[in-house]
Amino acid sequence: MSKTEKRWRRFYLILMIFIYAVFVPVTVIEWLAGTGGFPITAVVVALGLPLMRKNHLNSIKEKEGKNAV
Repeated sequence: MSKTEKRWRRFYLILMIFIYAVFVPVTVIEWLAGTGGFPITAVVVALGLPLMRKNHLNSIKEKEGKNAV
């Protein structure tokens, strides 16, 4: 694993901890309490973030593989 990939993995780990531990629960609680609308942004981010992470890390691996050869 390259230095760039390690940095991005750490960034995604911190981002995912924040999204799943803070953002999504707060928006869902607000929705259930009736103070906010349906948390569509939280749902989209919660579903899209792992896909974005996977695609981005795969593109980094491909890019490094092409540069190495």
